Parts: sequence; C-alpha cells; structure tokens
Amino acid sequence: MLKWSVLCALLCALSIPADAQVASAEISGTILDSTGAAVANAKIVATNTATNVPHNTVSDATGNYSITLLPPGEYVVSVEATGFRRLVQSGLALQINQQARLDLTLQIGQVSETLEVTAQAPLLEAESSSLGTVISEKLVNQLPLNGRNFIQLATLSPGVNGVGFSATGTIMSGTRPDDRRPGTEIFANGNREGSNNFLYDGIDDNERLTLSIVLRPAVEAVREFKIETNLYSADIGRNSGAVVDVITKSGTNQLHGSLFEFLRNSAMDARNFFSPKGTAFPAFRLNQFGGSFGGPVALPKLYNGRNRTFFFVDYEGYRRDSQQLLLGNVPTVKMRKGDFSETPPIYDPLTTRANPSGSGFIRDQFAGNQIPASRFDPISAKVINAYPLPTGPGRFNN
Repeated sequence: MLKWSVLCALLCALSIPADAQVASAEISGTILDSTGAAVANAKIVATNTATNVPHNTVSDATGNYSITLLPPGEYVVSVEATGFRRLVQSGLALQINQQARLDLTLQIGQVSETLEVTAQAPLLEAESSSLGTVISEKLVNQLPLNGRNFIQLATLSPGVNGVGFSATGTIMSGTRPDDRRPGTEIFANGNREGSNNFLYDGIDDNERLTLSIVLRPAVEAVREFKIETNLYSADIGRNSGAVVDVITKSGTNQLHGSLFEFLRNSAMDARNFFSPKGTAFPAFRLNQFGGSFGGPVALPKLYNGRNRTFFFVDYEGYRRDSQQLLLGNVPTVKMRKGDFSETPPIYDPLTTRANPSGSGFIRDQFAGNQIPASRFDPISAKVINAYPLPTGPGRFNN
C-alpha cells in the first residue's frame, strides 16, 4: 500500500501543469464548409507530435473555435463533423506566446474518409499586436556563445543592444567581483538595462533590488525564448523595456539527451605583447560541462508514462582558474643598495634649514645621489626585500 501511495504522489508531482499563458501558445479560427458556411459542433483536436498529448475543443454556432495553453512545438490538428470528411492538418509549428489563426474548410463526405493536408502557409498572428522575435531552439544550441549565456542572443532582435554594452562594474555587467553572474544587460529601443521584464516558463524571474535576472537557465535547458519590444499585451507588460520570455525543454515520448564540454586553456594560447619569451605566462583554465536527459516516465511493471507523463533534467558545471599579468614599477638593483644615481637628485632630510633668502627651506643633496648604508632604517631594509627583483631594464614597467 505504501508503495502505491509513494508512486501516486510522485506521478502527481510530475504531472502538475506549470505553463502560464505567456509561456504557451494558442490556435483559433473558424471551421467552414466548401460553400463558406460555418460548421457548428465540429470536434477539433490539436495533438503535440513529440508527446502525443491531445488538446480538444468544439466549434460554436458560428464555427469559431479556440485552443489555449498549448506548449510550443509541432502539432497535428484534426477536425471531425457529421456529414464531412475528417480533415487532418499536419506540420503546424507553434512558438512561445504565439496566438495563431488557423481557418479550416471541410469537404462533404463520410467521417470515415480522411483528407490530409501537409503543406501549410505560415500561420498568421492576427490576434495580437505585439512585436517581438523568437529565438528558436536551433539558434540557441548552434550559435556561438562566449560563456554559454543565452541572453547574448537577444541582440538578434531589432532595436536591441546586448551584453557588454553597459559600463564595467554594474550589477548586470558580469564584471563585479561580488556578483559573478553572467552579464544580463540588454537595451531595447533606448531603454535602460533595468527596464526589462524576465520571465521563466511564465514565472516572474526579476531580482527586485538590482533589476537583473534571478535564474539564468543553462543553454541545454532552453527550448526557445521570445524578446518582445513593443505593444505587448497587458498580461506581460510591466516595464518599458523588453520582455524576455524563456521556455524550458520538456520530456517527450523519445528518450533524448546531450553531453558537452567547452574548454579554454592557456597551454594552447599564444603569448601576448606583455608576456615576452622567458617571463612567466599567466595561466587560464575554463571548463563548462554537463548534459541533459529527458523522456517518458517509466517504472518497470508499475507505470508507463508514454503519452502521459514526462521528465527532463539538465546540469551545467562551471570551473574557472585564471591568473593576471600586471606590469608595475619596483626598485632597481641599485636603488635597493641606496644608489639613486638613475633618478633626479634626492636630498638629505637631516640638512633641512631655513633659506637665507627668507623664502621656505633648503636641503643638501646626498653625495653622488647615494644614501649611506648607515642611514638605512633597519625595518625598511628588511621590507625592501619583499619587493621582487626587476625583470626588465629601466625604472618603469620593469
């Protein structure tokens, strides 16, 4: 009994719907016959090809229908009505937050007959006035991203400048030593980087204090995201900047996954101008690694979640070890011995006296511009040895 209770609790937790309206899509339209008359009480089913999960509705007296809360993906839409052949429309790709219109025409015949339509013009989005750009899963996974930060792709949307354009050291720049989150600043149509609205599967993902993103999902977990820059609807409009709506991947009927590692290592780097041969070479090592795995929930001899219950997990590790090469000025070998013949004249402070002319004070120069060893402070004589010896000639950048 306990085993079945635990199983039921697990399945309920996995099947709780988490899609908000802004993280889903919808299809609406009108069902007509060949004469242009409305077909009432037609049964419309939109089936996700990846999960085989159906979404049902019925047309009203005017032939209109609407199917909402559809997870983005590819769908097959079928329509059945008495006195008409069954219509199957395939190849419908729905994107995040898309409100697509799909009008369908039925042909007179038996329901047992099926008319399949595979070619389809791009779906019109006449139900919404919002302007935005959808960055698809293919672009997220295949475009080069330094640091695997998906927000860099927001610059593909017209009117958007992205990561790396704000002043160094700001909380969203990714350059602050006290906040090592990757840069998330984007500027949409001239708005400030704090004027954006980040959504994660339809959930508010904004850090209220700094106005930056809270959780930045790994690239492997992002299915697609949309940047809306103007005329967005009231359910997502809050700030004057862009709305970045991210939807994560999900499990499907097919087991799928990935493994990856991206690395940079100074052992394969060339020396720069400030690291001549024979000097220390600053080490740099960066590894980003992880993977993802998803599919139907399956408990042998207990439960088969195919077409019903799915899972998806991902992990990304980040390891960075770096050194910096800094050029500075250290005392020359002669200076460490009190010999300042390489510098402008230095003066003995113990000879300070009033200027006979009555203006200020004067001092005598050390003979030969050298400080006698007897005048060395014993503590300073020890401290000077804490400085490294110069690695180059001259007094500057040595």
